[in-house]
Amino acid sequence: MPVRFPDRSAAGHQLAQAVLPFVGERTDSRVIVLGLAPGGLPVAAEIAEALDAPLDATVVRQLNVPGYDRPVGAIADGDPPLFDRESLKVLGVTPAEVGQSVQRERAEVHRREALYRDGRPPMRLPGCTVVLVSDGLTDALTAHTAVRALLGDHPDRLVLAAPLCDARLADELRREVDALVCLHLPRYAHAAGPWYGEFHEVTDREAAVLLRRHGPRASAC
Repeated sequence: MPVRFPDRSAAGHQLAQAVLPFVGERTDSRVIVLGLAPGGLPVAAEIAEALDAPLDATVVRQLNVPGYDRPVGAIADGDPPLFDRESLKVLGVTPAEVGQSVQRERAEVHRREALYRDGRPPMRLPGCTVVLVSDGLTDALTAHTAVRALLGDHPDRLVLAAPLCDARLADELRREVDALVCLHLPRYAHAAGPWYGEFHEVTDREAAVLLRRHGPRASAC
């Protein structure tokens, strides 16, 4: 049986102590914590509390083809989709043929971001140390899409943190970010849920409450 965290908040409390050395002596005006929403937000909220830093959300949605049980891509706000070319080849479809899913999931990204932030614009990242937090890095498409989107906003440093990370995926991600912080690195981790004692689906309301409680402040990087 894998090591189990009681819940996401407990995992975030443990993870915060591991993240601290990678943030250094920076003040909260230069650090932003981003939760990979919705599931990463309860973990990220604990880290934002420990760092006395503002919390914001990053939303990534998977792209699917009807009748195929694996995602073929993922999308974040404003960026082109990232596709799993091998899956597309197996299915015999082109990226253009996934266009309907792209439109639908991009609209869902916009809906969630607007709802979570209550209409506030996203925080500006240039000049900041950004800590991107997931409840478990087990899906390569989602992780790479989120990292690519944030790097496009030109933060000063990008720290990626999660209570658990698939070891093979972690090797890939280390090449993309300034630091990767994981408490556990199982060789094969296909889902985060089994590592938690309690792992419910985080609702839109819960996500919005967390962002109101720990959300953006007037200070900027």
